[in-house]
Amino acid sequence: MILSYGAKNFFCFKEWVEISFELGSSISKELSNGENASLALCLKGNNSSGKTNGLKILSFLSYFCADSFTSLKPDGLIPLETFFNNKENAEFFVEFIENDKEYRYELIINSEQVISERIYQKKKRRAFVFERNFEEITKNTFYSTSHPIKLRKNASFISTARQSEVDEILPIYNFFNNIITNVSHWGLEKWMIETSEKDLSEFYSKNPEYLEFTVNKLREFDSGIKDIAIMSYEKDMKKEFYPLFKFDVDSQEYTLSYRGQSSGTKALFSLLRLYKYTLNLGGILVLDEFDIYLHPDILPHLVALFENPITNPKNAQLVFTTHNADIIDKMGKYRTYLFNKEDNESYCYRLDELPGNLIRNDRLITPLYKSKKIGGVPKI
Repeated sequence: MILSYGAKNFFCFKEWVEISFELGSSISKELSNGENASLALCLKGNNSSGKTNGLKILSFLSYFCADSFTSLKPDGLIPLETFFNNKENAEFFVEFIENDKEYRYELIINSEQVISERIYQKKKRRAFVFERNFEEITKNTFYSTSHPIKLRKNASFISTARQSEVDEILPIYNFFNNIITNVSHWGLEKWMIETSEKDLSEFYSKNPEYLEFTVNKLREFDSGIKDIAIMSYEKDMKKEFYPLFKFDVDSQEYTLSYRGQSSGTKALFSLLRLYKYTLNLGGILVLDEFDIYLHPDILPHLVALFENPITNPKNAQLVFTTHNADIIDKMGKYRTYLFNKEDNESYCYRLDELPGNLIRNDRLITPLYKSKKIGGVPKI
């Protein structure tokens, strides 16, 4: 479970930007669902305000901490973009809980090398357990030295330790590896929605519990779909898969192909498997424009998957951006961040950080947002 994260000198963030899921002890159980951290968080703002870059922080940390050792050549450049490509180092932090232990990870880096990495671990109190400066380990009370580790300047300690089969790193590695996102260095990746009909059908054929989950949600969302059958045929000595969508019309069953479905149905047919996968893992689903092709009334039901302990027993989390305004009233002031930009530098704040009593638990937030009283909208 992620508690907070942030970055400095990263894309449009010149100074520190920090995003917190933590709710604090003063928040009522009715609002917190008895959790210390939100299981869903909404990032909002006008175009080019920085909200997608707020997701890229998690995307970058996931890639670098889990995959840098295997995906980068020893002399390769780290895919990192600083504020207007200045030559200063970028900085990151993330605080999270994994296997009932609380961790803090800190990183200072540029496109050529890691400057430093630090790991803190909290049992009863926070302890500083690991430090790496350049390619030298300068502090270690974290793992057994029976596994020698040779650091590489462009790879994280976490990724390297995982390759060296250091058992102690596994919970931290799993945290970063279990971040599922449609955001890359270049922004929104539509592959999640544009996965081919054939590949989706093959996946659902091999994972019937995912198909059942998707069909149940499509029924719930009033798509008219009664069921989905995954069919197959032989082509060039290989099995090819395709879906048939079943409908009841005048007490008779009819079928339609994938091509006959709406853009919204196709999007859900692709995306719902990722919701199910994240819920099964207890991971973090990071989605830019999570409402693409979807009716606004569906969005609260997708968020509710993470709020309900029955569908989310492992405390998986959802972080998303959307241009839909009404979702703010669903998320409330403790689960909504607004992003703004001044002099081409982005910053953000959670709605409960606004001074005064403008935002109240008994008052709708959307009218304030649309009237431009709380920020996060274009200045037109």
